[in-house]
Amino acid sequence: MLKRITIFLLFSLSPWIIFIDARSKEITSLSQSDKIRASSLFKDFEKYKGNHRRRTEIIRQMVDLGRPVAQKMFDILDRDVRKKWPIYQTGFTSSAKKIGARKNTVGVRNEIVALQLKIQGLRKMGKGLTKDQITRTGDPALKRLQKLKIIDVREIFNSNSKLMKQRENIVAVAEQRALCIDRLILREDEAETFGLKEISEYEKLNASLALWAPLEHLQILNLNSKITKTVPPEEASAVRDMNQYRILIGLRPCLLDPRLCIASREHSKDMEKKKFFAHDSPIPGKKSPWDRAKLVGTTANAENIFKGNQGGHVANRAWWYSPGHHINMLSPDAKRVGMGVHKKHWTQMFGP
Repeated sequence: MLKRITIFLLFSLSPWIIFIDARSKEITSLSQSDKIRASSLFKDFEKYKGNHRRRTEIIRQMVDLGRPVAQKMFDILDRDVRKKWPIYQTGFTSSAKKIGARKNTVGVRNEIVALQLKIQGLRKMGKGLTKDQITRTGDPALKRLQKLKIIDVREIFNSNSKLMKQRENIVAVAEQRALCIDRLILREDEAETFGLKEISEYEKLNASLALWAPLEHLQILNLNSKITKTVPPEEASAVRDMNQYRILIGLRPCLLDPRLCIASREHSKDMEKKKFFAHDSPIPGKKSPWDRAKLVGTTANAENIFKGNQGGHVANRAWWYSPGHHINMLSPDAKRVGMGVHKKHWTQMFGP
């Protein structure tokens, strides 16, 4: 395990001045030649502001000089990302809302409600629901709702000439920051993962909420964005994807429950290791979904399982077409959700 150290580095035209916590036993000092090299590279880094490709190459050279340099550059780039990201979020959300306001006519609202009721009516068929009915009725309605409720990200960029430039800057700085994280070998609790994937997911989510988004939905999703740090990224992404279905058809999104994620993940592991595929587990104390939820200190009222792909969006799509799973995933009674993956096994658990 890495030992935590306190390092303060000062860039200047003169060789680097390094102050190291006296309690640290890790050797982090630089040779005289490396200090001179680091100062020279930093001057180049400042010189090529706006030239992302050149700056990235400079960062690669700097982090190769050792941990003190990587730590200093991480601090600089991390502050830069934290400064730029809220500004970009504000601009993107504002532009999306303006486009949404123009499209949010009475006719559009009435059509959205009609389509949502059509899809919600499918699950009311209960055991009489078939895959064919989901395909014939649900698919066209869902596709039309996506057209009506989700704003094309390109349309948002076209409405604000500054956004794309801001996005390019943030992506570049995030990539440079990631190079420093790799050199420092920081854990997720020491340095939050942030890059193109996180930026794209934010854009996709806000583009889908710009048109007629209830405040309650926004509050749940904002809370989920904080909770996602406590679960594996692929599981958090799968929950976001599932909530997109619910939002589109007019249901409140589910609150991400890390305990249900643990229970789901453990069941996926058990199915893979014990070579079974069922809701009833042969493992003592874990027989039913309710038993498994209780073991992690929570409750559950429905469970979906899937085998075949490591992508959560693939599992959600399969459940959309499977009548019983469809009913579980789109239940208005579902308030909490957990997603757990192990290799190609997915488990999805819902709680009241």
